[in-house]
Amino acid sequence: MYTLKIQKLRNQVARVDNTLEKVNLLTQAIRIADENQDIEWGYDLRLDLISEEIDLTFSTESLPAFAWILQAYDENPELFNEEDFLWQYKWMMSELYDNPAVSREQIEAALRDFEQRLIRNGYGKRAIYNEELSDALAQKDIVAIERALKNVNAMQRDDMSDCEACEMDAGVSATLIQYGYSPAVDKALPLIEGQFTCSHVPLRTAVNLAYEGLKQGDTEQADKMALLAEKEVFKKEKDSAILISAIKLATYFSYTDMGKAKEWIERFLPWADGPNNRSMFQLACYICEAMRNFGPDESFMLELGNQHNLFQGKNSYTASELANHYGKLADQLADRFDQRNGNHNFRNQLMSL
Repeated sequence: MYTLKIQKLRNQVARVDNTLEKVNLLTQAIRIADENQDIEWGYDLRLDLISEEIDLTFSTESLPAFAWILQAYDENPELFNEEDFLWQYKWMMSELYDNPAVSREQIEAALRDFEQRLIRNGYGKRAIYNEELSDALAQKDIVAIERALKNVNAMQRDDMSDCEACEMDAGVSATLIQYGYSPAVDKALPLIEGQFTCSHVPLRTAVNLAYEGLKQGDTEQADKMALLAEKEVFKKEKDSAILISAIKLATYFSYTDMGKAKEWIERFLPWADGPNNRSMFQLACYICEAMRNFGPDESFMLELGNQHNLFQGKNSYTASELANHYGKLADQLADRFDQRNGNHNFRNQLMSL
């Protein structure tokens, strides 16, 4: 009986700790459900898959799974509750923004569809504006940031809004870009003091303040933020979603503690085995910056899978090899995102390194 096979796979998912293994098991279960044309199992399993894959730095299965869910609901609204997947829609909007192959027209169409589903389920547009703010922050576009912040603040919070910690962290990032380091430190105090937390806050906040504090010459504050960030990383050392924060912190260490910077790069860079998206652009920029602080012949021992975009059939790479590889990757991604977005925001970030 195929349903028994599906249930056994689901039970295995509950017993394993490795998120990638969970995703693989759920993918097997989905295949069985689809082979037997069981739309209800296919729906539930895909929701499970999306909820698991969100804990990975790079997702590959969630977007097609979510497209299937949308179609299943639209064709069979009597079988499912639309509200069940609205939170996942937020995650999928981020995935669309992350992918340079997705056009602005496709993103706008998805936003309109998401908005319609939110409104007919009694929610406002704050979740939409949260996503627009996130994109503006990724582009470091001051005008877009100000517009998105105004829209976010004009809407009341509801159950589809980002959590308070994430919204406050976004506000800190916006303040860094708009007004500079000192106002951002003041704004971050409730997060740094632990009054508001979520899965990746205050880690993300502390890393950003450590990095910017170093750039502004506030080494005492930067060191405090780096210590807090390091403690937060150790709490989540098996969570690959911390990758970008960990690599940014390694870049910070490349100015303050070369040994630790090398240790962190060797530890975390092998996790960067996903598609070429916004996260990969950020990672490439940080690696290029960090490599400037090492001698060109400095060797890094990296245990890479053959799917890793750096993999060259060896386990030792020099700083110059890393700088060359990730410099080319950042350059290519800057062009792709800027062409998609119709501006020079990613190129400007690359030029400012």
